[in-house]
Amino acid sequence: MQKLWNAARVIVLIAIAAPAHAQAPGQPSAVIDLGCDRDCLIAFAHDYVDALRHRDLTRVSVSRDVRFTENNVEMPLGNDGLWGTVNAVWDEALEVADTQTGNVAWFGIVEEHGNPAYLAARIKVKDHEIIEVETIVNRLPDMPKPFGDPTAVVHDPSFTQVLSPGEQRSRERLVAVADGYFSTVELNDGDIFTQFHPECGRLENGILTTGGAPGPSNAGSIAEGCEPQLRLGIYRINKRIRERRYPIIDVERGVIVASGFFDHANTFDRYTLTDGREMQTVLKFPNSISLLEAFKIRDGKIYRVEAVFTYVPYFMHSPFAEQNVDFQTR
Repeated sequence: MQKLWNAARVIVLIAIAAPAHAQAPGQPSAVIDLGCDRDCLIAFAHDYVDALRHRDLTRVSVSRDVRFTENNVEMPLGNDGLWGTVNAVWDEALEVADTQTGNVAWFGIVEEHGNPAYLAARIKVKDHEIIEVETIVNRLPDMPKPFGDPTAVVHDPSFTQVLSPGEQRSRERLVAVADGYFSTVELNDGDIFTQFHPECGRLENGILTTGGAPGPSNAGSIAEGCEPQLRLGIYRINKRIRERRYPIIDVERGVIVASGFFDHANTFDRYTLTDGREMQTVLKFPNSISLLEAFKIRDGKIYRVEAVFTYVPYFMHSPFAEQNVDFQTR
């Protein structure tokens, strides 16, 4: 009897000493793997682009079951798509990491047979191996869309700056702010569903589309600044913004990386801005754009946006959307 009592005491003591884990809603596990810190994840991104530069997959640790997509098409990693045409990777890049989800993002420029292209990659690491690579490649325009001079691109240094504790916001709040941006741009009619910093700027495919630069594909020629553009309703063509995912959140720096699709049904050819000006659609057929987009958020307000996107068939689907439903809002 005494032996049984002693055994019970040991079990109780172990239970008390063990760390308590409560699985949060939407999280795949109650235990968070902290085996790869931020520096480790950034190193994996560097190894990946180094392997891409040399077209040599042996330069990076990759799972045997790795999943790879280029512009939402799943294919083997290491030979097809950009891996078969790349001849250079530029050094300057925007990098964002999330130790809680094991994801890291890389925004930069590559070359295919000397032609520059914008590349955004989301890389997921588990057990010190890459298990997912999701890439968006925006090549020289075949349709009207932003494509800035690659030699003039500057990734805003604020993305890497650590915020003061008073400026930081929780993971949930960062998601809400970024999702509010997409809700504002969806069916854009002038209503604002998020908060913008007065100095908010947006870089899309290498072009500052909130600046005053002229051009048919630059919203900056219509109005300057994030919120002023959206209050005009210049993006009325966005019928829906779907498969919104937020796999990378850096609370310390106030940065969140999102993935999704903008659907343009183009059922109308003309529309009116909130100030009475008439706009005409550029493309006359249904199309979608697929993107990876990074937001810098200060004091709960969107301060900087950097995006890489490309056109894809209308209503295209991401193979990763269902798998990563825990980071998805709709």
